[in-house]
Amino acid sequence: MSAREPSDLLSLVPPEVQRTAVVLLHGLCSTPDELLTVQSALRSRGYPVHPLSIEGYSFDASAPMQRAAPYERWLDAIQAQVKSLRERHDRVMLVGISAGSSLALGAAIRCGSDVDALVLMSTTLRFDGWAIPRTQFLLPLAFYTPLGRLWQYRERPPYGVKNERVRAWIERELRHRKISRAGSSVIGVGHLREHDRLIRHVRRNLHGVQCGNVLALHAQQDEVASVANLGILARGLRCRAFRAVVVANSYHMITIDNDRQQVVSETVSFVDAVAHGTMPEHTLYA
Repeated sequence: MSAREPSDLLSLVPPEVQRTAVVLLHGLCSTPDELLTVQSALRSRGYPVHPLSIEGYSFDASAPMQRAAPYERWLDAIQAQVKSLRERHDRVMLVGISAGSSLALGAAIRCGSDVDALVLMSTTLRFDGWAIPRTQFLLPLAFYTPLGRLWQYRERPPYGVKNERVRAWIERELRHRKISRAGSSVIGVGHLREHDRLIRHVRRNLHGVQCGNVLALHAQQDEVASVANLGILARGLRCRAFRAVVVANSYHMITIDNDRQQVVSETVSFVDAVAHGTMPEHTLYA
């Protein structure tokens, strides 16, 4: 039996799938590797998947220093991608994790009806997880005054991961490189300030998200952002169908932690429902 040509394989993919584009948005000063599990699962089903790297937001391995761009330019890049995809597809969905969820919300506010659905993982509209220090309230001094010019955030255990084997692997990665699947070893004040500005913008304008379908995935034990962030979404969004799923055995980086298979399964099921028009119209926590 001869191998199938790529065009033959494409003919087996339902047209609803081929016409549904998915944009992946990773976390702050990181890389698309954070969402590789989701990318692989969706591509295996035939979805056109577009992991987005954004200048001044994503980690640039070729740059001696990571320089942040204003968050408005981050949204410009996503808006341009959405506009381009709308010319070739019937539906465009945004999938984001951590700061990528803030980006997805900001882009949905900006793009209006051009964005059909959102998958929001580990949404961080409020830093209130169990590992956040009590000195958190002092961060605006670092973000918005000269006091923070030389300050930077250095990643430390648990690196957003509960699984000890994955955590040890991340530690080995960071000893030899500046980046791992969980993100950069260091995040400068410029990136953190622009993310703070983005969060403020999103929280003020959540009601402006026009897309009808939203899936929010969050870890019960998230050390960065508690599940109270799901409440912020539920109260602020005006979408037709909002589903919130809380996973039980992970920390912040749910795409690489113990519950990664559930996260991928929930995401694929949601994308399938949007593509085939079978989304229920209700708000649901699971």
